[in-house]
Amino acid sequence: MTSIIIGNVIALIASLLMVYSGIIKQKKKILYVQTIQIGLSVVSNIVLGGIVGAIINAISCIRNILCYKDRLGLKEKIVITILATFLSIKFNNLGLIGILPLISTITYLWLMNTKNVIKFKTLIIFTMILWFTYDLTIKSYSSAIFDLMTAITNTYSIIKLSKKR
Repeated sequence: MTSIIIGNVIALIASLLMVYSGIIKQKKKILYVQTIQIGLSVVSNIVLGGIVGAIINAISCIRNILCYKDRLGLKEKIVITILATFLSIKFNNLGLIGILPLISTITYLWLMNTKNVIKFKTLIIFTMILWFTYDLTIKSYSSAIFDLMTAITNTYSIIKLSKKR
């Protein structure tokens, strides 16, 4: 029970940093704050027993650092995909649910460069639903609430954008 509380407190801090990154206007600062947020998510996932989530978040830290340094090219994406897939399969302790963070991160990695706002928001919704399911499974309720709220706000945003067109 103590590990669930500790894991959720860390997840809450990480989630608040995720929200904070949403109000920052400079890409480099956003990536910096998100890297700290993802690092805290790694710790939270470890405490809650979500090994694949921790692995995927650690790899996402690497992705953000490469993106921060403008070095996230095709070769890096391939290496990240192979590394994430290998480690997720090797250390998965949750069956099919344990693969959800892998699907989320690979999908995001390969589609994140879209210039279409609606497609990008749809990508975020898809990845957040996968993380929501995973976070509920490992009892990361703080993260699950923020995952769900992110999916809902992006859905609302898509509806508003679609009405303008």
